Amino acid sequence: MLLYIVASVVVAVVAVAALATQRVPAWDFPTSTVFLTGGSEGIGLEIARELVRRKVRHLVIGARREAVLSAAVSKLESLAATCGSPTQVSYVVVDVAEEESVAKAVQTVEQRVGGKVNLLICNAGFAHPARFMDSSLADAKRMMNVNYFGCLNLMWALMPGMIEQKRGRVVLTSSLVARAPIAGYTLYSATKAGLRAFAHSTDMENSCLGVRVQVVSPPDVETPGFEEENKVKSPECAAISAFGGSKPFSAEAMGKAVVQGIEHYKFDITLGSDGWFVSHGSAGLEPATSVVDLLTECLLSGPLRLGLAAMSAIHYNIVKRVRCKK
Repeated sequence: MLLYIVASVVVAVVAVAALATQRVPAWDFPTSTVFLTGGSEGIGLEIARELVRRKVRHLVIGARREAVLSAAVSKLESLAATCGSPTQVSYVVVDVAEEESVAKAVQTVEQRVGGKVNLLICNAGFAHPARFMDSSLADAKRMMNVNYFGCLNLMWALMPGMIEQKRGRVVLTSSLVARAPIAGYTLYSATKAGLRAFAHSTDMENSCLGVRVQVVSPPDVETPGFEEENKVKSPECAAISAFGGSKPFSAEAMGKAVVQGIEHYKFDITLGSDGWFVSHGSAGLEPATSVVDLLTECLLSGPLRLGLAAMSAIHYNIVKRVRCKK
């Protein structure tokens, strides 16, 4: 009798999990027209390389520095020739924080691809990981204008075309610190947490119209931007980042994870064990797209909460040690 009850409960849980899981068709890259901001170096350039390997139809990368963009396009065209990809690669200079710049860039992009963009990847962004009291309102506004409002500017310009086609995907680069804030990334984490909440709401609003939104939550990744961050990073922020001897992931690994997460839709795309724990431990109301992942989160929610609380305590102790050091 007990075995029957246990079996019935297990079947019921699996059935509910199956009903709660959303089925999102695999993304078709060969029919994709892509606009990728922040695509001239670092994670963005590695995403672009992987998209070329996936043979997207058109790929336009955008950033502010034309010389760097031109060099990146040359690299991507060389890769396309090497792997036999038909991808048409080009660039457009754009400042995502400026509405007029975005409008002009989008017009150029649509002319290049001969229609509407159906895959938008917003990767432009930066961090100023100094203590809150060592930062200014200008620092906060600059990060918010690029990291948050820059994404909104692009989506207002490009999502109407996706909705019209009833097919589209928007990928917003958030950060692991949006869910696991640490000292030093104080202002930055706020911009990325806001972006994450925004992505969840807009995905809910538009999924029934064929347009899905998702976020990327990178841990520390070895990029030119990360090198710049290290120049102003507060001591406690640097100590937390280096805890346990952890090292930054490669931009190549992150780029591949992003494209795989686009192909097989996951609301949150991350990398590494810390990313896994934080992602599964704080999934909450986010859309479930894997029965296995959902059941894992249900079964491990208690231990995950305990582990994450322990991680938080360690972070607090690191800050205490650094800031109270005589």
